[in-house]
Amino acid sequence: MTLSIDCSSLRSIISGLTLASSILLSSSVFAEEGESDGNRYYLERYYQGDISSAQAFMEAVVKKGKWTDRSDKLIILDVRDATEYKRGHPEGAYHFPYPRIYRECVNNTRPEDGGGCNEGTVESIGQDPEDLFLMVEEKFPGKSQRFATLCRTGFRSVLVANILSKPEVYMCELKYEDAALTQCQNEYADRGYTRVSNIWQGFVGQPMAGIISQGGKRYVVGNDQELTPLDLPDGSEAKGFVAFDLDLDNDGGITAADKDGWRYHQGLPYDIRLLPKLKNEAVDDDGYYDMP
Repeated sequence: MTLSIDCSSLRSIISGLTLASSILLSSSVFAEEGESDGNRYYLERYYQGDISSAQAFMEAVVKKGKWTDRSDKLIILDVRDATEYKRGHPEGAYHFPYPRIYRECVNNTRPEDGGGCNEGTVESIGQDPEDLFLMVEEKFPGKSQRFATLCRTGFRSVLVANILSKPEVYMCELKYEDAALTQCQNEYADRGYTRVSNIWQGFVGQPMAGIISQGGKRYVVGNDQELTPLDLPDGSEAKGFVAFDLDLDNDGGITAADKDGWRYHQGLPYDIRLLPKLKNEAVDDDGYYDMP
């Protein structure tokens, strides 16, 4: 796809993309009250902050084994299901799937698009949030361990980041009510991890919306001239255009390969090996890695 634009517009877009980055990438201040900013889906946030896939790659893969302080090393937790994980994951990423362990698609001969069901789902096997937390806690007992959670587009990874960071609030409220909720909150108080980040682009991603500011108003860069309401993380409202779908691989069409994320937008290397130390023991015991 060829995009023609004048210099004045280009400066506005570059300025706007800088603004977009500042909006979408949250601060490192821990969100005690579950703020709904930072992640691309505007979900409540109990975790430390959001980082790019490029930063996660540098911290967890490039610097692997070269940390000045080993207590500061970053570990990637891939929370996608077994089919997604085995089709490609960051090198060294541990598999802790949530909220589903496995999903059977209508047509399992789908393209190598990162594991998405293009024609619908036949069956989905869910994961209990408390079981997830306990599995991570058993594997990584130190609560200052640095984590970066990763899913397909940055939605499920936020859920896991919240569960790990504030189990007595986020996890307990997902699962319990009344007296059982109070018991859960008492049991998990102060057991959360303090250094959890979310990889906001995900492994495959979605088309990114560049937000620009002109004349005191904010807009989304796009090719659909119909203005639509836009709620920004800082609580303000604006009008926006539908974002561009970019033909990143120049094949003449918009496909899953054109989404922004670890694999497609950043073009970062990934691994298809199922290393024993990285696989999820429960998932492996139930045979989900062997299913299509």
